[in-house]
Amino acid sequence: MCSKSNSFVAVLAFIVIMLTIKNEVHGAVFSQRAYIHPGHPGKCFNPLTYKAMLPDKEYKVKGVCAVMTCDIENLEIAIETCPVIDMPGCVEIPSDLSWSFPKCCPRYRCEDFKTGEPVIFDATSF
Repeated sequence: MCSKSNSFVAVLAFIVIMLTIKNEVHGAVFSQRAYIHPGHPGKCFNPLTYKAMLPDKEYKVKGVCAVMTCDIENLEIAIETCPVIDMPGCVEIPSDLSWSFPKCCPRYRCEDFKTGEPVIFDATSF
């Protein structure tokens, strides 16, 4: 009977940890105005990169783990970045920015509050 109780407590603790992390993960989507360039009709022109973007195609941002997408109907460029875990006991594990989004997003090493053991989380899986 005691082992069933311990198993239940362990499962309950795991669920609480996952729900806590789920509530503390914040990805960001920024938007900027897109322009129409006469030399690139039907495309968004990005004034920051001076490049034309095809609608609904994902573009990698050099040196940053993010992706840009052109919404031609709304003349908007969406920039999606990695989620961030903002939780005590968690440390960011840097990733390789040459990988495509979201694989380039960092992972996090968090300490299990009950056992003290490290647990690795991929923030994009939440």
